[in-house]
Amino acid sequence: MLYTHKGIVGKSIQILTRFSKPLVIVILLLAFGCQKEEDTSAPLSIVSTNIADGTTEVDVFSEITVLFSEEMDASTVNDNSFAVKKGQYPIYGKVSCTGKTAVFKPSQKLNDNTAYNCTLSTEAKAKNGASMGQDYHWSFTSGFEPDVVAPKISKSIPVDMEISVFRNTAIEVYFDEEIDPETLNSNSFIVKTGETIVGGSITYEAKIVKFVPNAEWLPEAVYTCTLTRDVKDLAGNQLQNDFKWQFTTIPEVLSFSGLIQPIFKNQDCWTCHNENRAPDLRESMAYNSLVNGSYVSTDSPEDSRIIKQLNGEHAGFITQKEEDLILEWIKRGAQNN
Repeated sequence: MLYTHKGIVGKSIQILTRFSKPLVIVILLLAFGCQKEEDTSAPLSIVSTNIADGTTEVDVFSEITVLFSEEMDASTVNDNSFAVKKGQYPIYGKVSCTGKTAVFKPSQKLNDNTAYNCTLSTEAKAKNGASMGQDYHWSFTSGFEPDVVAPKISKSIPVDMEISVFRNTAIEVYFDEEIDPETLNSNSFIVKTGETIVGGSITYEAKIVKFVPNAEWLPEAVYTCTLTRDVKDLAGNQLQNDFKWQFTTIPEVLSFSGLIQPIFKNQDCWTCHNENRAPDLRESMAYNSLVNGSYVSTDSPEDSRIIKQLNGEHAGFITQKEEDLILEWIKRGAQNN
């Protein structure tokens, strides 16, 4: 075998020596130097995305980032080659590309709990000219915008500085959103008269917290209520500040001159009800006109003529609280005091 190989080489050399030197060089280049080098480079591909295909509960403020396998030609990575859609409708955003990384930044936050489809097309090319063999698709579903807003109190019953609150009234506080019931307790909902803490039960349902005292409120007493910043919504947001308000309970003895007559005066009832129209509700005439004119019935207070009129043709002329005070005055004997 060695002899044969040497013979072949020797004959080849003898043949080459018959040609001129320049021609020999050309032959050698053709035989050994001009073979095309095999292309071993890989096609362009996507290495990863910050939001994987099929991901759910994606932050609604997310940007979409893509890592390529090659340095990219940034001019080819744009809103034509990098598209994000909600259903069949494209969403608007800014596309940028640096090195191997492309970013789609939506112009506004994503919708809550919504499916999005992303596409990088073959129009996106690497600096070396490589492109993907086919468009790259993936999808995800957004979550919900995080709640960072503190809860607010829309109203309280009794309202701040209310007077003549009935002694069996429960305190109610209305929130603008659902509250974590675990944060509503005797440490976060405090009721006092003076420096004495009032015991009671605290319940919560449908954005309303209720405090029911263990015993009726004391007569003609001032109560101070506080909801502290320990109260939180379901997302853990606290009240911005302690919420405080006061109310005063109804006196033991209801004064006609102090509580009932001012109702007729404040509502200008006597502009109609005077000497020309019964009952005469002028200050000096009101008590006798109501009692002697059979407008009140201490035996059956709810059937009193004045109560029926306030619920009938005169409905809305005074507040419900004022009507309740008149009824309570009748229940207590309709005294002239």
